[in-house]
Amino acid sequence: VEVSNTTSEYNRIKQLFLQTMKNYTIVKIQRIQNPSLWKVFQWQKELMKKENGGKEVYERLLFHGTKVSFMESICIHNFDWRICGSNGTNYGKGIYFARDASYSHGYCDPAVKTNVMFVARVLVGDYVKGNAAYVRPPTKSVDGLRFYDSCVDNELNPSIFVVFEKYQIYPEYIIDYKEEEKKCIVS
Repeated sequence: VEVSNTTSEYNRIKQLFLQTMKNYTIVKIQRIQNPSLWKVFQWQKELMKKENGGKEVYERLLFHGTKVSFMESICIHNFDWRICGSNGTNYGKGIYFARDASYSHGYCDPAVKTNVMFVARVLVGDYVKGNAAYVRPPTKSVDGLRFYDSCVDNELNPSIFVVFEKYQIYPEYIIDYKEEEKKCIVS
């Protein structure tokens, strides 16, 4: 569903995007409406809350750049860690999200005129610095039964988040955007 550019919803996503993408123009923002994925995401949120002693789960809106050919599949089936890693796995073999749209832009299709990028709602929960060897977050309890929820590049100021469980993700928006036309000034 296309989000009207007169709404606060549109402006919130636009502001988040333009913080690091100043030379780009948003063509449109679409909200993904997939009730099945939303239900599973909410279920996962409740489960994580229970596992963390009733503490609210830390949730972030994060960016994910990808090829146009993967868009529809992600909207229907969610992100899939099994096809990740084509762009590196420095912080673990999971699904990568960024705080900054400019970082995710580097993973978009360079050959297209109008780029597309996901804005996802991600349950980052309790996180720890990632490691390339991780296939899931490490344990956070002495008994080895409780695990961190996600991994990051830097615990104090994270800009990259890695999630290993797709139910912790809800792909919420697709931003279509393009580089601003360079204005030619003739004097």
